[in-house]
Formats: sequence, structure tokens, C-alpha cells
Amino acid sequence: MANRLNRIIPAIWGFIILMSIIIALFIPQFFKVSFNKLDDIQLNLNMHQDFNLNYFYIGISGGPSDLDPVHSMDRISNDMISQVAEGLFMHDFSDPDLNFVPRLAADYGIWDATRTHYTVPLRQGVKFHDGTKFNASSVKWNFERINWFLNATGNLDTTLTKCHPLWRLSNGSLLLDAVNPVTINNEYSVTINLAAPYTIFEKLLCYVNAYMLSPKSTPKYEIINTNSFGLVGTGPFVYYFYDPSYGFLFERWSWYWREPTYITGIIFRIMDDNEALNYALLNGYIHFLYEPMSSMLSTFRNNSDIIVEENEISSLEYYYLGMNNEKINRTWRQAISFALNYTYITKELQDGTVYRSNGPLAPDFPGYNASIKAATWDLAHARSLVQGMGLATGLVADNLTTGTNADAWKALSLQTWNYSYNTDNQFRADLGVLVKDNLDQIGINVVDQGMSWADFIYRAYGYMEPGGYDSLELFWIGGSPDYLSPYNMIFPLFSNKSASNSAQYYNADVEQWLEEVLEETDAAARAILYSKILHQIVEVDMPHAFGYHPMLVSVYNKVVKGFYQNALNQLYCYPIRIPKIPCCSESYIPGYSILYIFIISLVMITYLYDKNKETLNSKGL
Repeated sequence: MANRLNRIIPAIWGFIILMSIIIALFIPQFFKVSFNKLDDIQLNLNMHQDFNLNYFYIGISGGPSDLDPVHSMDRISNDMISQVAEGLFMHDFSDPDLNFVPRLAADYGIWDATRTHYTVPLRQGVKFHDGTKFNASSVKWNFERINWFLNATGNLDTTLTKCHPLWRLSNGSLLLDAVNPVTINNEYSVTINLAAPYTIFEKLLCYVNAYMLSPKSTPKYEIINTNSFGLVGTGPFVYYFYDPSYGFLFERWSWYWREPTYITGIIFRIMDDNEALNYALLNGYIHFLYEPMSSMLSTFRNNSDIIVEENEISSLEYYYLGMNNEKINRTWRQAISFALNYTYITKELQDGTVYRSNGPLAPDFPGYNASIKAATWDLAHARSLVQGMGLATGLVADNLTTGTNADAWKALSLQTWNYSYNTDNQFRADLGVLVKDNLDQIGINVVDQGMSWADFIYRAYGYMEPGGYDSLELFWIGGSPDYLSPYNMIFPLFSNKSASNSAQYYNADVEQWLEEVLEETDAAARAILYSKILHQIVEVDMPHAFGYHPMLVSVYNKVVKGFYQNALNQLYCYPIRIPKIPCCSESYIPGYSILYIFIISLVMITYLYDKNKETLNSKGL
């Protein structure tokens, strides 16, 4: 027996040492990923840092609408896609001016004399996450895929992407050449072919619609489902895991063509309760929060563990009271615009976190003209506009909101229109009370028409029956740019060719000027055209009551470094840094520390047995 043990023990020793090395090297990596995917969010950030990890936790109230670049338009969807996929160009978020820079392009492109052919050199040595080489063939494949969903072939019953207005000329025709959108010059050079000049094309290439996906892993003729793992790009993170009840996990791409990210990965943690989300940041369960509650800002400011960035950069987003231009004529729209108390909206309802708009373009937006002014509260002027239509001529057009004359105005029933909003939005509900009170002062009855968010947004895009757009008469909604061009704010909201024109505004001159903007190569001439457009919309036609632009407020844990607040309000995680804290907490022992303890204990037991085997054998053990 002793001789047999003498032969077996060295073999056991060798096996244990080999397994210890393997486990020590590889098993902790498994624990890092699986624990963070499946464990409860109530573990605080210090515990996660004890794992010697540095995941970036982001709190969101709901998942993305889409994970396919050609179909994505909302902020969360765009932000998720931007971590995984990249375009030929992108906006530099560390630059306050958001200039565009080459990304998968090796350099800026060159236009031909007709400005319909754009030749771009491509970056070499880049691979998609599935190992496929990025080259001219993959660029051609991606632009052909965009054209497919725009129904360039004519084989579909309809356009399959809701982003189609971005990829059409102002006359509605296709932007990209329908037959040959991309010409391959060599393996790392392409020429993108347009159907007509489009002066903002380079900026359009910065938007997620134009981001490159792997031809090997992406269905060419199907939209990627949010529940699938079809999102395969070249970006700094790999789309790794999705649990509808938990959230999304993105892992560092170790073979990224630039330096790999400092953080291990990103976790978008879904929590339905907005208040709970805010407290999750306050209590250290997440690092970053989308759209913090304004009522929580003072609490965040007073917490030494929270950074609140505010009043440094103004958002380019724009919010407004939409008016159904088919039902509400221009004079009534002007009267409504002068009857609203904008100060109450910005100071009281939004707690001073927004500032008044003078049209769809924020002051920091290219093309903004400070001389163009939107209507401000002037009840006397609003009432005089009503009287100019031959109504309420026996009353006084003054600014008084109480008294005999004011009561007489409120007793009138000159028009009745609904105010539509989603009932889960307290601001929109509160705004409805103000709209009802303000418009009562000029003889308009406002009927409350609350509904679900799904009903509201589908009506705003003209999809919901009965009525579509026409079921909305007065409504509060917003818009934000997809890329940094004034055309991208004006055309979607004010062209009759856009599904986002919820107010159904139409002016033939504006349509003509929008077409001319796209063909005008002289910057000064374009600026004049934009000023003509904005004057007509803001100061004359007033299809909207122009509301406000938000002040950008970013709230995050103080351990987060490398976050760049930007006017497009896009989250780019590549430069994010979160320090690693390798020591163990007093209250928790990480999973792989337990594993090490087990291995060491096993080795020690075997060692002691080996040293004392003769004594044990003599006792028959």
C-alpha cells in the first residue's frame, strides 16, 4: 500500500498544481462575467470594484427600441449601437464644436466636380467582432443594405426603415444611387455615389444609420431584433448579453484597432421606476443616470459622491407646443403663441432647467440667427389677433387675467381643441392645465385627451387610426438632431415630406428653400437661405408655439473619469475610466478569492497527508 501511495501521490501533486494554474488563470475571468450578468444590482459599486473589475453601470428606465443602425432613431438605441459599431466618420465629442473626424475612414474624403461622387480612403487592419476583415467590400455591402430598406430595388411593398427621410432628397427621391451606391476602387478605397448633390452628406455619415456591420453576421434583408445578438461591429465593445428583466451587457473588445478600453465593459441596467433609478445612483448602485429627475438635482448637488455637470453646455434638443396646421389657421396659431405663459413653463414647471426657444435651433446650433425671435407672452396682442378675425369685438384687448373683461373672454367658446399627451409624463399633464387656463383667456376651450405613450407617439408619426395626425390638435413634443446640421432639425419638423412633421405644416416657399439649401455649396449663401426659412417659420407662420431647449444636466458617480458632456447629448463610453480597487471589502469576499482559498486548502491538505502518510498507514488510515 505504501509503495502504491508513493507512486500515486506525485501524480496527484502534479495534477493539482496543473489544475491550480489553469483555474487561477481562467476561472476568475468566468466569475467576472457571469457574476456581473446575473447577480442582483443591490451589490454596491465598491463590491464590484473588489472584483478588480471596472464595469460602467448605466441606469435606464427602458430598453432600446431598435438595435439595427438602419432603423434606429431614439437616444438609448443610438447610444447602445455607438458602443459596438462605428461609421466612416463621427463627431468628436471631446470638441465643444463637435467637428466630424475620420473613424473607419483613414482620412477625409474628396468630392468630384459634380459633388455626387465622394471618394474615401479606408482604415486598414480593422476587423469586425466576428473576425471578418473591414474593407471596401464591407462598406459597399452596408450601403446596399441601406438602399434595400429604402426599397431602392422596388421589390418591397413599402419602405422598411423609419429613418428613410434622412436618406432621401428633399423631393422624396433616393439620396444614394439606386443601382450602384458604392464603387470599389481597391480593397481600401471606395467612392460613394449620390443621385444629386447633398451638401450635408459628410455629417449624415456621422449618424448611426451609416455605421458599419459585419456582412458575415448581419442579415442583409432583415432588421436586427433587439432580442438577438446580430449587432456585430468594429467598435470598442462587443454586444454580449441581454436579459429583459435585468439589462444589457457589453464587453471590452480586446482586439480593437485602437487601444482597448480601460473599463471591462458596460452594463445598461433597466429599472422601470424612475424614482428608484435616481436613488440607485444616490446609493451607489449605478454610475450614470439618463435624464435625472429635476426634483432630485438639489439632493445630488449636496452629495459628495455625485458629480452634477450643468449650465456648461446647452442641449440642441427642442420642445414645443404642436398645433394641427390643418385645423388651426395661422391667425389662431399666432394668437395661441402670444397667449402662453412661457416663463411659468420654464421657471415653474421645469424648475429653471430649460431656457426659452426662439425657434427649432438652439443658440449653439450652426445656422442659428439671434435676430429671429419667437412670440412671447402678450395677452393684449393675442386678443387683438382674435378680434382681427371679427370675433369678440365688443371686449377689450388687454393683458388683464382677472376682472370683468377677463371673465367675459373666458365665457366665450370661440373654438374647442383637444390637448393630447401621454399620461405617464407629469410635466405634460401639468402643462395641459396651464394650456387650458391660458387659452381660456382668448376664448378657446381645451379638452383633455390623455393617452398611453404608445398611442401618443404613433399618432404623432401619423400611424395611429382613427385619424393619425388629425387626432392631435394641441400637443407637447420634442425633437433632437441626428447629426450637426440645421437642415436635420428643420426638414423633419417642417417639411410635408417628413413623418415627423406632426403639426402638418406646409409652406411652398419653405419647401423650395430647403431644396436649394442642399445644392448650395457656398456657406454664406446657405446661411441666408436658413435665415429666410427660420423667419418664415418662427415669426410669420408659427406652426408651433416655440417652447424651450433643455440645459444639459449630467449626473454621475465621482469615480467616473473621461466623460464628455456634449450638445448632441450622446453617450460615448470609449474614453470612460473607472479606477480599479483590488483590495477586498470588509463585508464581502469575491467569488474568485473563495476559489483561491479552496485551492490553497486542497494543496495544504495534500501536502500534510504526504508528509504524514507513514504515520497514517501505520494506523491503517
